[in-house]
Amino acid sequence: MKYLITGGAGFIGLKLTKELLKNYRNKVYIIDSLINNSENKKLSNVLKNKKVKLIKKDLNHISSLKIYDFDYIFHFAAVLGVKNVIDNPYTTLKENILSTISLINFSKKQKKLKKICFASTSEVYAYSLKSKLVKYPTPENIDFLISKDFNPRTSYLLSKVVGEYLMNYSGLNFVIFRPHNIFGPQMGFRHVIPQLTKKILQYSKNKIIIQNAKHKRTFCDINFAIDLILRISHSKNSRNSTFNIGSPDNEISIIDLAQKIKKILNSKKKLISSNIKKFNSPEKRKPDMKRSLRYSKIKHNFEKGLKETVMWYKEYYTK
Repeated sequence: MKYLITGGAGFIGLKLTKELLKNYRNKVYIIDSLINNSENKKLSNVLKNKKVKLIKKDLNHISSLKIYDFDYIFHFAAVLGVKNVIDNPYTTLKENILSTISLINFSKKQKKLKKICFASTSEVYAYSLKSKLVKYPTPENIDFLISKDFNPRTSYLLSKVVGEYLMNYSGLNFVIFRPHNIFGPQMGFRHVIPQLTKKILQYSKNKIIIQNAKHKRTFCDINFAIDLILRISHSKNSRNSTFNIGSPDNEISIIDLAQKIKKILNSKKKLISSNIKKFNSPEKRKPDMKRSLRYSKIKHNFEKGLKETVMWYKEYYTK
């Protein structure tokens, strides 16, 4: 089969590419502007496979791509990153919506397309949870709530809400994924696990302040997430539906997560909880995984994934 993955040089897109290549019959096209991935060694290794082709292109110019026989299209490309979104809300909203429209128009030209798979975000639940209007853990079938305050961070979740509507109105067979805190080696450096690892390894003082210490999350290992994404996307029963992609485990507080990382690193530094909120982060987030777990064939292993991730970043930071 032939696959197109937008944002394919990113963390999830690249892992998905590697998994697809385990079937020698598959061919994968990666579209990525490479703004954040120009020196990605993992990408370079993947590109050695003749079944992979990299197209360095902005999605707004995808109409010039003259390939019309993709079986599946995965849309992971987006303006993202909390600080980047807060600093550039207009660009975030504009680019994420326009790129999705461009990809839908391109997808409509495909003669063999079985499904377009759109990566939304767990952020779409943020205001509904804050206002206590939805169940917790959060199921997929909720009403969206948008804040009346023009918080710059809202630009990202709003662009994803619009993206979900575009998929529903596109006339294409689609599936929507809402990822929740997916982690693993080479996930980037702005996420909580690599940031905590760096702090514990490199901070010169013996006491480390942990921001948002009481906030709770479930963290989903990348291998479990990719297995779900592939099984759900290729199922006939998932057509025109939305699925949470996340961990089925219990929540863990950020301070407890830091303690686990500290133990893996065999550090003696003292961790101190801070009540100061950073980036207006949601206090808790846990997906209802009942719908998605029907497709699961492997068991989620948070402890194993966390150790592998922390040790990868330890090696990186201590080179």
